[in-house]
Amino acid sequence: MLTIYPPREELADLLVTGPFADALRVAIQVRGLSLERLQHRLKVRGTPISVTALSYWQSGRRRPERPESLMALAQLEDVLGLPEAALSRLLGPPRPRGRSRRRELSARTAWDGSGLVLTAQHDRVDVAPCGGVRAVRSRQVLRATAAGVDRWILCQETGSSQPALTAVRACRVGRVARERTNGVLVAELLFDEPISPGETAAIEYELIYPHPTVEHTHFRRFAERVHDYVLEIKFPAESPPASCEQFASGPAGTEMYGGARPAPVDSWGYAHAAALDFGPGLYGMRWTVAANASGSSTHGK
Repeated sequence: MLTIYPPREELADLLVTGPFADALRVAIQVRGLSLERLQHRLKVRGTPISVTALSYWQSGRRRPERPESLMALAQLEDVLGLPEAALSRLLGPPRPRGRSRRRELSARTAWDGSGLVLTAQHDRVDVAPCGGVRAVRSRQVLRATAAGVDRWILCQETGSSQPALTAVRACRVGRVARERTNGVLVAELLFDEPISPGETAAIEYELIYPHPTVEHTHFRRFAERVHDYVLEIKFPAESPPASCEQFASGPAGTEMYGGARPAPVDSWGYAHAAALDFGPGLYGMRWTVAANASGSSTHGK
C-alpha cells in the first residue's frame, strides 16, 4: 500500500536523503509560494533568477552550478525558511575538476566548533569603476565561549574570482581550502594568543580579487544575533553609482526595516549602512552602475 506523507514530514526526510530537485519542490510546496513570487523575492535580494530556471531546478532538468546561481540558491534557502546550505549540500560533488568538493569541504567539518561568538563586524568594500567588487576588508570582534580558543574559521562565498586572503591585524592565515566550482573559501585565521571564556579578540583581514566581480552587491548572512554590523561601500570618485540601496531580511525571507532603502553616497564616495542587535538574517547593500561607467558590466547579482 502506498503511504502518503504530509509535505512537512516529506521535506524533513528529503533534506536528509535528497535528491535536490525533490527537496526543492517540496520546500516550495510547504512555503506556499509561486515560482513568480519566489523570483520576485530573489530579485529584491539582488540575486535575480528566471522562473524557467527555478522550474528546471525543481524538476531535475538542471541544477544550479554557476556562481550566480549558487548565490541565488543561498538566498532561496533563506526565502523558503530552510537552514543554511540545506539545499546546496544535496547537490553532491561537482564534475571532476581539480581537488574534489568532498575533500575540500571535509576540512570545514573538521574545523567546526570554534568556541567563538561574533559580536561586531565592519566590512569596507572597495568597488572598481566597472561596478564590481575588487577588495573587501573586514574587522571582527569575537568573544570566546570556551577555553584556549586560538582561531576563527572564515567561510565565505567568493564566486568564481578566487580572491587572495591576507591577514591585516592580530591574526595570521592558517589552512585554506577553496571549493572552486561553487566559489567557497574556508580558512583558519589564527590568533596571536589563545583567549579564555569571556575574553575577546579583534582581528582584521582582507580579500583581494584578481578581477572585479560581476556582482554589484555585498551582504552578510548572520546565523546568530550580532551586536554591531557596519557596511561601507567605497566608490571611485570618477565613477559614482547610478543608485545604491541597503536591504535586510529575516531567517524566513521576510523583509526587515520596511524593505530596501536608498543609501546616499557622500562627497568622499562612501555609502554606508549600520545595524544594531541584528540577526539571524541577511544584511547588505547593492548598487547599479551608470551607463557610461568605465568597463561596466551588464551582469549583476
